[in-house]
Amino acid sequence: MVERKNYRRSGWDWCRKIGVSPITCFALLRTKITVISDLDRYPLYQLLILHLLPLLHPTAEEESKTAESPQLKSEIVEDVYHVLFTSHHLVSPTKRRNLQRWSLEYHLDGFAKVGYPGVIYAQGSKDDIEDFVENVKAMQWKGLKVRFVEPLESLSEEDASSGREFLSGWNEYEKVGQVVEVMRRIARGKYVIEMGIGGGNE
Repeated sequence: MVERKNYRRSGWDWCRKIGVSPITCFALLRTKITVISDLDRYPLYQLLILHLLPLLHPTAEEESKTAESPQLKSEIVEDVYHVLFTSHHLVSPTKRRNLQRWSLEYHLDGFAKVGYPGVIYAQGSKDDIEDFVENVKAMQWKGLKVRFVEPLESLSEEDASSGREFLSGWNEYEKVGQVVEVMRRIARGKYVIEMGIGGGNE
């Protein structure tokens, strides 16, 4: 199990370098690793050569991607999680550095809103999100609340076709309005509005 997770993380790094959407990348890696890791002595090599390199030539792989898309959508619903924290404040440079470091270590996309109040949002695999949550909770906070840790629901067809943006990497914001705007752009605005972040103003 440990080796399989290492293969997935190595492939994840590679997908980031070629610009594949993090969520789609994770679903693809999960599907391919499950198939090849039990059949080959060198699963990482097989993953890169047979499945990831063809992504550099999307035209040649169009039929394959089309055939796999329903399965990828299913994997996304089952395996990608997200978490939202709020706290009285987030000003500590140490905490901010830790969040940045853990986002890289656990291959998460998300952001922290610094100042008063503090807001932390992240997306990633179930295991990585759970590890991230434990690390965040282990630090000393005033009024830290885990608002939710749950599977990331699939988007409606309208949202998926609206040209919405994806989170990429780790970012910091200073204003609540920026948090609301970012969450709206990735079609997740309801999560912060329902928690009372941003005053519920549309």
